[in-house]
Amino acid sequence: MKQNAIYIIPPFSLSQRSTDDNFKQFSDEDFSFLKSTLYLNLLENVNQRNEKNEIIKILDSSDKELFLNEFIDESTKTIYYNVKDLKSVLKELSNKEFISHKNNLIIFSDAIDIRPVDIDKYISLLSIDDKSILIATSKDRKMKVFGFNSYSDDLIKYFSDSDFYMDKFLSYNKSCEYFVNTVNEVLAINNIEDFKILYTELSFKSSWDYCSQQMHERFTHLFVEYKDLLK
Repeated sequence: MKQNAIYIIPPFSLSQRSTDDNFKQFSDEDFSFLKSTLYLNLLENVNQRNEKNEIIKILDSSDKELFLNEFIDESTKTIYYNVKDLKSVLKELSNKEFISHKNNLIIFSDAIDIRPVDIDKYISLLSIDDKSILIATSKDRKMKVFGFNSYSDDLIKYFSDSDFYMDKFLSYNKSCEYFVNTVNEVLAINNIEDFKILYTELSFKSSWDYCSQQMHERFTHLFVEYKDLLK
C-alpha cells in the first residue's frame, strides 16, 4: 500500500458553465479562466511541498481538450470523470485509489488560501495510528478539504450523503470510530461576494504564501476586467 495521495477535485466543469452558477456577469471565457486559475493555483501549492506524495488531478470529461496544455504535468496523474456527480466520483476513487493509499486527502479546487505548509499539516494529522479524519470548511460550513487514514465504504457514504456539509456529516458520523480533526476555515470562490473577498485578500502581503506572482497576475486580469463589481 502506498502512503499518501492528494486529490484535487473541481466541483464543476472548468470549461462549461451551468444554468445556476453565480457569475452571470462573467463572460464564458472569463468564468472558465477564473475556475482554471483557482485549480492551477492549488496544484502549484501542492507541487511546491518538499515531501513528494502521489498527486491525482481530477478533471471533468468535458475539459479534456480545452485545458490540455495548461494542465500537462508528468509528475501527476490525471483522471477524467463527470464531476457534476461527485458521489459517483468518490465511488470510482474508492474502487481504484483510496484502497491503495493509507492517507487520502481531497481538496476541492474552488478553495484558495491553502498554503504548502497547510497541506503538510493536513498530512501530518492523518499520519497517526488511530483512525482519523481531517476536515476544513468554507464559511458556509461546506467541506473544501477532507481526508482520512483508514478507508471504509461507510465513511465515503457519510461524506457523499452529507453533500459535504460539515454538520450533516457529523450527524451521520456519531457512531463512527474516527477522530475528527477540524482545521482552519478556507476561502471558497463561489459567487461575486467571494470574488470581492478574494480581491481584498490578494492585496495582503500574506497572500504570497499561497498565490505566486504568476497566479496573482491571472487574478489581476479578472479584477481589472470586472472592476465595477468590486465597488
